[in-house]
Amino acid sequence: MTRILDPTLRTVKAVATTPRAPRPSGLAGARIGLLANGKSNGMLLLERVAEILGQRHAIAGVIRVAKTNASVPVTEDAAEPLLKRCAAVVTAIGD
Repeated sequence: MTRILDPTLRTVKAVATTPRAPRPSGLAGARIGLLANGKSNGMLLLERVAEILGQRHAIAGVIRVAKTNASVPVTEDAAEPLLKRCAAVVTAIGD
């Protein structure tokens, strides 16, 4: 006897989410954070993004943080300056 199971009929648990941070009203005069994932070209890409943001939005400055390993989350110590001193943070994967 063949038994066919349909995985789409099961109930999916709701995933708990954290609310998103409010967006800044603009970037002029804001400090931007760059969070590189630790791969070879991540910060290079982010530097170009920061350059364009500076030209288009007159950002006040940039704080750079680079993870040493792409497969682990950023540490609380590394994230702290991004959280406390930046209006927005840009992250990217580079290879």
